Formats: sequence, structure tokens, C-alpha cells
Amino acid sequence: MIIIYKDLIKKYINLLEPIHIKNYANNKNITITNQEVNIIHNFIKTYYNELLDNESILLELKPLIREDLYKEVIKEYKENKAKYF
Repeated sequence: MIIIYKDLIKKYINLLEPIHIKNYANNKNITITNQEVNIIHNFIKTYYNELLDNESILLELKPLIREDLYKEVIKEYKENKAKYF
């Protein structure tokens, strides 16, 4: 099942737009600036393959966004990884 999810992500990652990040954050009541949306969007598109297997890659994101947002990113990452992988 993990391989299926990874293949789907690889196939559709190019369709990811900043508005998807913004909408996801809004749906989770997470405050995020437009600059942070763009940072996270670019980070995901650049490192999506590493993100699937290695949580430590998120440390590279930490200095680029607010501490409270970083904690939310980690929380969402862990919840979604546990749910889908």
C-alpha cells in the first residue's frame, strides 16, 4: 500500500499549488502568511521524495518559518504519515 501512495504523490506533485497549502492550513485553523505558504509549497515540491521516508529533512524548513507554524507542520506530518503510511 505504501508504494501506491508514493506513486500517487510522485504522479500528482506537479499539480500542487500554493492555494492548496493555504486551504489546508485554513481548514486546520492554522495561521499562515502568504510568504510561509510559498516557502512550504516550494519545500514540499523540492523535497517530497525525501519527506516520504525521512522526517529529519523537515529540520531544513525550521529556520524558514515561525516556530509555532513549524510545530504545526511536524504535527500534521506525523498524523498524516501515520494515517497513510
